Amino acid sequence: MNPEVHIPGWEWYYVAMYFFIAGISAGAYFIGTLAELFGGERHREISRTGFYIAFPLILLTPPLLIADLGRPERFWHLLFYAKSGIPYMNFQSPLSVGSWALLLFGAMAFLSFLDNLVSEGKLQSAPFAKAYSRIPRKWYAVVGSIAGFFVAGYTGVILNVTARPFWVATDPLVGALFIASAASTGAAAIYLVMSWRKKLTDPGLPGFDRFDRLSKVLELVLAVALVLIAGKWAAPLLRGLNAVMFWGGAVVLGTLFPLAAGWYATRAVEGRMPPERLATVMAVLVLFGGALLRISLLQAGQVQ
Repeated sequence: MNPEVHIPGWEWYYVAMYFFIAGISAGAYFIGTLAELFGGERHREISRTGFYIAFPLILLTPPLLIADLGRPERFWHLLFYAKSGIPYMNFQSPLSVGSWALLLFGAMAFLSFLDNLVSEGKLQSAPFAKAYSRIPRKWYAVVGSIAGFFVAGYTGVILNVTARPFWVATDPLVGALFIASAASTGAAAIYLVMSWRKKLTDPGLPGFDRFDRLSKVLELVLAVALVLIAGKWAAPLLRGLNAVMFWGGAVVLGTLFPLAAGWYATRAVEGRMPPERLATVMAVLVLFGGALLRISLLQAGQVQ
């Protein structure tokens, strides 16, 4: 007799939104780091925007995690295991490892956020300025990017190590798909914030555009591969609301439409819709699709 498989019972408005927001934060930070390391002054606004996005967003994730625990007062168990009576770090638990990675990423994102304030003269405190002159921002940007993309990927790994057939069958593609989605949603968030701040002074940034297109193509390939590899266990993604969210929202609206807009649609609508407005609409669709991707995958694995 097969043992009964218990369904986690995760609520999408807590867990899926945690996956989504953490992914945007990690993706924006990683893009900001790339711009910082390789972009030079021409890409400085991209790195600055990515760092400004990452820290406020990652602050939203701990309340979502704690709210889903059922007993919020035990949130510290995510970091320390205390069954033996003496708290210690439990690195055999994916949740614990992910929580420590989240803490590390949050710390690096905080340093980068402060560095922006210092470099723009918005934080005048001399001790902060001296500290940042001693610690190069590129070092903690690199550490933060590694921790950030670990956070983005481990959210998928959490699903894969949970004993539900659909999630087990898609190991390790969910983590890879979440990383690709983090890159595309992070790029979309950077574009929207730069547009809002009126900082799109140089729209012709081919490196940024290529990275954005590559992340979307990778996301599309991984999404299709995930369904093919899952086989019969992918049935929850082929019917009902989950199918609408996954195929209609995440794949079509969140990936295919923005790709088409980037490659073909700009010329087709020239004169009817300004390219900047079209890009803004597509960025919103990418974020919308990124949210639906996580909701649909979370819900599909919990179908009895």
